[in-house]
Amino acid sequence: RITEKEEKKENRTRSIESYIRSHGTVRDAGLKTGDIGPMIPEEIIYNPEAEVNSVYDLSKLVTKTPATTASGTYPIVKRAVAVMNTVEELAESPELAKPEFEEVTWKIATYRGKIPISEESLQDTQVPLMPVIQRNAGEQRLNTLNKAISAKLVTFNAKASTADTVADDLKHVLNVDLDPAYDKSIVLSQSAYQVLDTLKDKEGRYLLQESITAASGLTLFGKPVVVVNDELLGKVGEAHIWVGDLKRAILYVNRVDTQITWVKNEIYGQYLGLVMRFDVEVADSDAGYFVTVGAGTPSK
Repeated sequence: RITEKEEKKENRTRSIESYIRSHGTVRDAGLKTGDIGPMIPEEIIYNPEAEVNSVYDLSKLVTKTPATTASGTYPIVKRAVAVMNTVEELAESPELAKPEFEEVTWKIATYRGKIPISEESLQDTQVPLMPVIQRNAGEQRLNTLNKAISAKLVTFNAKASTADTVADDLKHVLNVDLDPAYDKSIVLSQSAYQVLDTLKDKEGRYLLQESITAASGLTLFGKPVVVVNDELLGKVGEAHIWVGDLKRAILYVNRVDTQITWVKNEIYGQYLGLVMRFDVEVADSDAGYFVTVGAGTPSK
């Protein structure tokens, strides 16, 4: 017997499918719609059977907040550096330092795409379209968010390294350059992954270790590792590494759930449009370092 939550999800899925097949003329009462079209809840896009497993979703690691306006500010609490003082018994407590905030300004941008569903497929098949929509919308959403987040990661404090010294340079960033309070993780381009995947410690053990607790299944120096394609952090063949606290470093402001709508197309009538509205901003510029592995001078 299905649960009430599962039944509601199935009903929403059927409502979206009806909207698609009717070219937007059928809108069930329970279908949440916006100015553009019906919204696809995240729980539907992330159907486990349609999830993209080959690319990691960086938005899962950053700070995410909803927005109800087109722009605004988000308060980030700075790490406390004040200390408490000793006092005599029954003495009045001294005034404590007030928390310090840094306001992050954000402005929502609109991202558009399209899902290729032919008119013929609507007319000639009764096979459910939602698995196709889920996978395609999920892939476009993931690629769009990863690109926006990566564009911010490359702006962080720059470090240079070489293939011979990258292990020591990364340890310096983790142990010295970054505040110990940060919850550190590592983002590798594919080429950087290739460099690190062959490195061994003095005992002959590979530095990259498999892990059942890390979401990506990999750790380096005990820190979780995420691998992305080269183009997200630079160019094909370039080895880049971002090291730091993604939760503190990046703010992802989501304005509208993913939406779909029929849009006129001069080729064959209409196509299914995809729309997202969000912003990604640097929240704490001290929370990470961007390391380039190449022929440059190693970091000190």
